[in-house]
Amino acid sequence: MSTHAPNAIPTRTTDDWEVTISDGDRRVTITWTKSPRNRLDQFLFDLFGTSRERELTLDPVGTTVWRHCDGNHTVSEIASIVAEEHDADRVEPVNETLAHFLMQLEEREIIQFDDQADE
Repeated sequence: MSTHAPNAIPTRTTDDWEVTISDGDRRVTITWTKSPRNRLDQFLFDLFGTSRERELTLDPVGTTVWRHCDGNHTVSEIASIVAEEHDADRVEPVNETLAHFLMQLEEREIIQFDDQADE
């Protein structure tokens, strides 16, 4: 796992996502194709006929984060938006919670970071 500075800019790597309303909450469902990490993964995908298509449905907090991973917001800005729009009990400590979530998205290769140099 990598960590990124507050001024890093997360950007979605897939355009295959949709917004739905569930119980009055906005939720995003992301669809992407998982790439094998190595030859063993490739072999196991083929051996078991495993689908590479993946789907992830985000809760309202994750949806807020995803919507702002547009290449225009820094990690720090997204943290501020999340803190403003969601209950503190759900997201505190917001910086740590956000960093962990963004790392999970990065591991799935559905976001990438542009690490901006400190000015």
